[in-house]
Amino acid sequence: MFTTNRLFPTAPVFEIFDNVPVVIHLILFFLSLLFLVLLIVLKRNKAVLWGLLIAEIFSCLLDQNTWQPWEYQYLFVIFIFIVNANNQKLITIAFTIILVSTYIYSGFGKLNEGFLQTIWAKMILHLFLKIPTRTAMRHWLYYSGYITGLTELIAGTCLLFLKTRKTAASILILVHFFILLLLGPFGLWYNKIVWPWNIAMIFYLYIIFLGKDTVAISFKPIFSGWNKFVFIFWGILPALNFVGCWDNYLSSGIYSGKLPRMLICIKDTSKCKPLQRFCRKDLLNTCNGEAIIDLQYWAMTETNIGPYPEIRVYKKIQGKLEKQYAGAGLSFVYFVDGQKQ
Repeated sequence: MFTTNRLFPTAPVFEIFDNVPVVIHLILFFLSLLFLVLLIVLKRNKAVLWGLLIAEIFSCLLDQNTWQPWEYQYLFVIFIFIVNANNQKLITIAFTIILVSTYIYSGFGKLNEGFLQTIWAKMILHLFLKIPTRTAMRHWLYYSGYITGLTELIAGTCLLFLKTRKTAASILILVHFFILLLLGPFGLWYNKIVWPWNIAMIFYLYIIFLGKDTVAISFKPIFSGWNKFVFIFWGILPALNFVGCWDNYLSSGIYSGKLPRMLICIKDTSKCKPLQRFCRKDLLNTCNGEAIIDLQYWAMTETNIGPYPEIRVYKKIQGKLEKQYAGAGLSFVYFVDGQKQ
């Protein structure tokens, strides 16, 4: 996913990175692997941590599609280990803030109609639990989907308090086990890239909140030194997502049901033969019967991750496709909050 040996276009942060050679992507990818291996041997070696952080940041600058929620989280995990070297208490507090933020904003993000329609009713009730669509749409069952968001929100908040954190952590561990069951081999067999992340989150919750040595959360250290960036990027900026001023994936918005989508309509598929294997039937007549490519399907099929769900990124991809397949008669349809733009 971090290389460009694919058809799916990259979306660099700056235009000057548009023509970066493939070898640079490969070098950054293998550097990250090398630093990860070195960390196993050298444990919390600060130089290795810096090397890993820098390699990952440069890789992300070259393609915004790598800005997945787990990648964003891992970057800050590396960061807190660097700035709080030899201070386990500060590492734990900063890590706790990241986890609390993840669950609170993820829960808030699910309290919308889009989540009920696409994730709760369709994915969970119909596809996973095999409940007929008519039954899934019954008022009491349909709106009970809000319980999932409220569970994350309340349990995430309860992680802050010593008296409630063990119960909250146990509930959230069960949530992750359900996600693994839902998306895993015994469920929908979908989005395999998030399986390891959910397993990692289970370990985080167990080690930090269910272990023998629990740490009382004090916000004072978070407002000092470099740790204040953890509070800014995880405590404050995600709230701006609700007014459209901060990215969905940087606000724990995965599976929120409100992510924008892009569909590609193709008049002449013979002019873009490499893309034919990603074409699907236009069942909803969105493209007036023309061949259609769902950008989400294309990205998941070729890279095993979804596209970065922001309109500015979709526009970059659109520009590249129009230039590369000028004769195919491409047109693009956007959906924001479920509405066609």
